Amino acid sequence: MSMKQVYLTIDAHARNCVMGSMNTRGEFLKSWRFKTCEKELIKHVEVINARKKILAVEEGPLAFWIAQTLRPYVNELVVSDPRETPLISRNAMKRDKLDVRNLCRLLRLGELKKVYHPEEDHRAIFKAAVQQYINFRNQETAIKLKIKAKYRSWGVPDVEGTCVYNPEKKDEYLKKVRSLVIRNQLERLYSLLNTALEMQTLSLKEAKKLSRRYPEIKEFLKVPGVGIIGSLIFDAYIQTPHRFPRKQQLWRYCKLAVTDRSSDGKPLAYKRLDKAGNSELKAMSYRALLAAMRKRSDNEVRQFYEASLKRTHNHTRARLNTQRKILSVLHGGWRRKEAYRPELFLGSE
Repeated sequence: MSMKQVYLTIDAHARNCVMGSMNTRGEFLKSWRFKTCEKELIKHVEVINARKKILAVEEGPLAFWIAQTLRPYVNELVVSDPRETPLISRNAMKRDKLDVRNLCRLLRLGELKKVYHPEEDHRAIFKAAVQQYINFRNQETAIKLKIKAKYRSWGVPDVEGTCVYNPEKKDEYLKKVRSLVIRNQLERLYSLLNTALEMQTLSLKEAKKLSRRYPEIKEFLKVPGVGIIGSLIFDAYIQTPHRFPRKQQLWRYCKLAVTDRSSDGKPLAYKRLDKAGNSELKAMSYRALLAAMRKRSDNEVRQFYEASLKRTHNHTRARLNTQRKILSVLHGGWRRKEAYRPELFLGSE
């Protein structure tokens, strides 16, 4: 006899998965352990005899693949945020079977916070391309820091600026290091840096090629200071403007919302920016502001910053207001499918 509705959860690992099921009365039915592969995932979901299947899997390295694999075999699929369920990860009696049981209970009660995942493969592929560019960019930064640290630790402190990375100046700096072994180590670091730069160029080229199918990026480029890299990052991470019905939700995702914690009407701490969210989008808005302020010609981003500074008399608040405005303008035009107009920066903060 088939059930009317069943709640399913999967605790996914590289080698094995554990799946649990619960009925609408809150009774835990069964748990299974099986090999992590597409065939086994589909098999264990299909065998459930229920008219409606609701599945949840926690966000992780395997979550997108599992969601794409099982979406056609369930009525509803939820990728949940593990940060919102700390009692599972920090449970003193933590076990896979107990985890899926607790997840089933939270799924049934509607207490799981969803994490957005793109349903279209091309969007996920585009985001992966942009993320790889960011990864190589971060590697470049890390290698540059290692090169400077190596020089300083061996008696060459004068390595400020970017000349030390210039291939034409490299030999000049290497001669200042007495030890041949250390010079060889620095040569290897320079080789790593060159590789990171080459891979960064290739990944950026790939991301630009994939972005041609997204017309909103052409409008992003019209905003002073945003540029091609900022446009790619914003489009890749937001995925769709309909994720955020209100601009405050967008700001929170971009780590630009302010926390306000209180109990019994009394504040628990000073207000500050929420640490949860996407740091790349916050950094993108900051770099866009700096680029717009460096332009010789006057522009709407600089006008908005100066007007905000005049009202608040505080550089930090003016900067954050302008960062939020940049993100709101990008998001609003994309959602409404409108062409960019400088007048959009003349609205309220």
